Amino acid sequence: MNLSLGVVTAIAGQSRLDVRFEGHANHAGTTPMHLRHDALAGASEWIGAVEREALAGRDLVATVGKIDARPGAGNVIAGSAALSLDVRHVDDGIRKQAVARLLDSAKQIAARRGLTVTSELRLDQPAAPMDAGLTEVLAQAVRAGGHSDHRMPSGAGHDAMIMAKQMPAAMLFLRSPGGISHHPDESVLAQDVAAALETGAHFLDQLERTYG
Repeated sequence: MNLSLGVVTAIAGQSRLDVRFEGHANHAGTTPMHLRHDALAGASEWIGAVEREALAGRDLVATVGKIDARPGAGNVIAGSAALSLDVRHVDDGIRKQAVARLLDSAKQIAARRGLTVTSELRLDQPAAPMDAGLTEVLAQAVRAGGHSDHRMPSGAGHDAMIMAKQMPAAMLFLRSPGGISHHPDESVLAQDVAAALETGAHFLDQLERTYG
C-alpha cells in the first residue's frame, strides 16, 4: 500500500501442533506402489490440504514449516513423517475450527492410505485485541503527522499480547519493504523511522491531554 505506518487492531491467536503420520518403511525398489504405506506421501498430501484450508479462509494463515521423515534414506519408503503446524487468526473461533478441520483431514488421508496419524497441541495462544481507546489516540497521532491511519491486524506475536492482559495496550507498525521478515533482507526505511518517532511524540502529547 506504500504506507509508512500501520495501526494495529489486534494480534492474531496461534495454534501450534506436532502431527505425525506413521506407515511402514520398506524397500523403494522392491515394494509395488499399490502395497505401500508411505508416511511421507500421506504427509505431503496433507500439506496441500493445509494450504487449501488457509487459502479458503479470510485472513487465515496456516503453515507447515518443518518435516522430519524417517528413516531418511533415499532408497527406503518413509515409515514415519513428523510435521509442524502453525495456524493463526484474529478470531479464536475461526482458528480453532480450522485446526479441527485440518486434523480431520489428516485422519481421512491416513485412513485412505493405510496409515495412522497422531497430533499433539504445543501452543494455544488466544488473540489479543488492542485497547480501543488507546488505539484511537494512536490513530490520531498518526494523522497529526500527516500520515494515513491504516488499521491492520498483526499476524505475528508480540510482547503486547502479554501486556494486554495486564493493562491497556496499543501498537504501531513500521513498513518492512517487501513484507520481508525472519530473513537477512528484512529492513526498514529511515523515513518510516522518522514517521514513527513523530507519531510517538504526538501520541504522548495526546495521552497527556486525554489522561493527564
